[in-house]
Amino acid sequence: MIVINAEFNIMPEQKQQFLNEISELIQASKQEEGCLSYQLYEAITDENNFVMVEKWENPQAIELHNATSHLQNFAKKVPDYSRDAPKITVSFVKE
Repeated sequence: MIVINAEFNIMPEQKQQFLNEISELIQASKQEEGCLSYQLYEAITDENNFVMVEKWENPQAIELHNATSHLQNFAKKVPDYSRDAPKITVSFVKE
């Protein structure tokens, strides 16, 4: 399994728009083959910091996900919401 964490630092005035857009991304991504989990979490200490935790079956599923229009469209809009570039980490987990 591959776990991807994407951290977002959202501008307060753009938070609702970010949540609307990312909700669509989450719904579509969960339907993809190889997606084991796709969850968004909000920090307790800073309501404008979010982490998307994605769990994928294999690298091929991630490649297909990265090519989807819903991810590409969301990625183009991230600069409109975010104070800085998302921080992305990838972990490989043996089951």
